[in-house]
Amino acid sequence: MVQLEPTDTAPAVTIIVLNYNGAKFIRPCLDALAKQDLPNDRYAVWVIDNASHDESLEILDREYSWVTVIRNGRNDGFAGGNNVGLRQVTTPLVALLNNDARPEPDWIRRLIAPFAEPDVERLGAVSGKIVFVPRFVEFDLKTPAFHPGSMDGRELGVRIYRIEVDGVDVTEHVLWENAAYGPEGSGRERFRWTRAGGPLLIPSALDGHQPTDDIRIRLELAAEADKPVTLAWAGGTATLAAGPARSEVEFTVPADVPTWDVLNNAGSKVFADGYGADRAYQEVDRGQYDTPDEVFAFCGGSVCLRTEALRQAGFFDDDFFLYYEDTDLSWRLRSAGWSIRYEPAAVARHIHSATSGEWSPLFVFHVDRNRLLMLTKNATRDLAVREVLRYPLTTASLAAREVARSRHTRRRPPVRPTLLRLRVIASYLRLLPRMLARRRGLARTATIGRRQLQDRWLIRR
Repeated sequence: MVQLEPTDTAPAVTIIVLNYNGAKFIRPCLDALAKQDLPNDRYAVWVIDNASHDESLEILDREYSWVTVIRNGRNDGFAGGNNVGLRQVTTPLVALLNNDARPEPDWIRRLIAPFAEPDVERLGAVSGKIVFVPRFVEFDLKTPAFHPGSMDGRELGVRIYRIEVDGVDVTEHVLWENAAYGPEGSGRERFRWTRAGGPLLIPSALDGHQPTDDIRIRLELAAEADKPVTLAWAGGTATLAAGPARSEVEFTVPADVPTWDVLNNAGSKVFADGYGADRAYQEVDRGQYDTPDEVFAFCGGSVCLRTEALRQAGFFDDDFFLYYEDTDLSWRLRSAGWSIRYEPAAVARHIHSATSGEWSPLFVFHVDRNRLLMLTKNATRDLAVREVLRYPLTTASLAAREVARSRHTRRRPPVRPTLLRLRVIASYLRLLPRMLARRRGLARTATIGRRQLQDRWLIRR
């Protein structure tokens, strides 16, 4: 690998964009970086390419001569791929930006500004505000619900298979968090059960523009029985009919309906049971996160880090590949006495889980395994042992429940979820000796104890 030497007029910050088969994302990202209102000699842009096999490299070579491209010979994921760049950075600051993000023109200036304030020598990272690319219409969904039985404690409304806006399938861009459960099935049979009610956020247009004509929304849905589904928005309501037969229903929303930015991340947090989460995830942005704040962890999709802090606390853990690597590094930064700030003025728009796909097997495997790895390295012994032991017990319980449910429904129980969780356990056990060695190393260098960090930052649900 070629080492990059600093120039005579070294910039203040290096911006690293990690790319893997991101041909459809990279242009909007780099075009937005070219329009930053910071002088060109104050920042450099590096693209670390994780062995893409699409047109990414051709696009970069042909259209972005001002960008430094570092070709990684293999796909090392978010953690290892970014580390290729982080290990070569010589600037005082280094910023990370997802290739599927589009920063606002003042993004990098706002992101580095806190490091120039007085008395911030121990400021290790500044995390920006991330909002989703589209703007959304906010609907209040309501429908009669039922309880499927003792084997399933959920309260279920209707099954939604597909949502279209003006003829475009937006199903995977809808924000379901507070109105529906996770997806089930695959292909054409993939659906989500709604709850009895909750806010459902549907993009008005995937490109983020405000529609000039009325918005046609079509839903493909079904239910266990005939029932109404009410979708209310500011200034209007539509009542749709659902029934046992899968059907399509359509309604129209006026072009002047209020649309909103929706938050993807305003800094990150960890709960007392060791689960990490995006602060403000899928909340309508009404200005409630417009004040700078101290946060436990940064989001790796839009962050500026002090290079000195990275040299002390270490880079991302290569073994994580993707997910929880930023929370793990945040935990280590805090253990070493560095602070982490959220800066709401540094805004980037993001396509959520565009590369890995939320709820995909890749997503679930790394989220489940890396949470356990993170806790093994960083948490108190009580918390780490409790959560690690709970995982196989939960796996056995879920498998037993599926077997019992299959007897009730006379259908074959699904085996893929159980096999996936067994893969998580096997991978965790393979990496356990390494994590324990790193845990001992962190204990020797920490300036803030594990218990003190947990008591201060971990949130009780």
